[in-house]
Amino acid sequence: MNLWIVVSGMLIGLAVAVLIGELVPAGPSLRAAFGRLEARSGPARPVTRPRELARSLSASLPWLPVPVTDLRLLGQEVEDWMAVKVALGIAGLAAVPVLSGLLSLSGHALPWTIPVAGSLGLGLALFFAPDLVTRVNAAEKRRDFRHALTSYLDLVVLERGAGAAPTEALEAAADVGDGWAFQRIAAALNEARKASLPPWEGLGRLATEIGIPELSDLAEIASIAGNEGARILDTLSARADSMRAEALAATKAQAGSRSTTMVVPIAMLAAGFLILLIFPDFYRIFG
Repeated sequence: MNLWIVVSGMLIGLAVAVLIGELVPAGPSLRAAFGRLEARSGPARPVTRPRELARSLSASLPWLPVPVTDLRLLGQEVEDWMAVKVALGIAGLAAVPVLSGLLSLSGHALPWTIPVAGSLGLGLALFFAPDLVTRVNAAEKRRDFRHALTSYLDLVVLERGAGAAPTEALEAAADVGDGWAFQRIAAALNEARKASLPPWEGLGRLATEIGIPELSDLAEIASIAGNEGARILDTLSARADSMRAEALAATKAQAGSRSTTMVVPIAMLAAGFLILLIFPDFYRIFG
């Protein structure tokens, strides 16, 4: 087991190096300089060694699944997300050898197959854990965005009913709300205005970027109204009503599934209560 002590020490040292590299900024990098020049306007983020390692890992393993759309919706950088995956994977690989080394020092040696299998299993589980967390958080964010989008459609209908042009209706409705969804829509419209593009193209880009097909439908409807001068009040109202019906159906289905899953813990609780009642009699009979 001396080999496992050495391996655990090496993995612990690697994990400590990753943490120190996260805290200490790396030296000037030509690639990072070009990235800052090509990036959008905003404060420059310091390039640390874990981000460089994550960028290199993404470049060397293109088959590794990266939820780019979900990360854009959550406002996370791919490098930071990959750095978290690497740190968790190293921690999972190091945990089992450390425990195995402690057991060997106490005189309880384990077969070498147990630390190997446990280390690989825990490392892979922790490495892919951010994928599941990101997917769940992105699904919740999209559900909230769709709820906000129905209100945005109603506001656009009100603005159009008051005589506003399609461009004015889209921008004025986005300025009414102060939630994160309205802020993303207002930012997309602002970028389109700065680039001298129609607002529906900004909405279409945002829909593609964060994976909201309902927003893409709104962009197409607004494009038809802006280019052909068609009336869209009835279309937008019908779209908002259909989105509310879909959201209500999804909420009812989720409530039904949760009610179904509650049967198992309730049945286990009842079984435990019955065992608690009959245990004294069985103990007297068979004890």
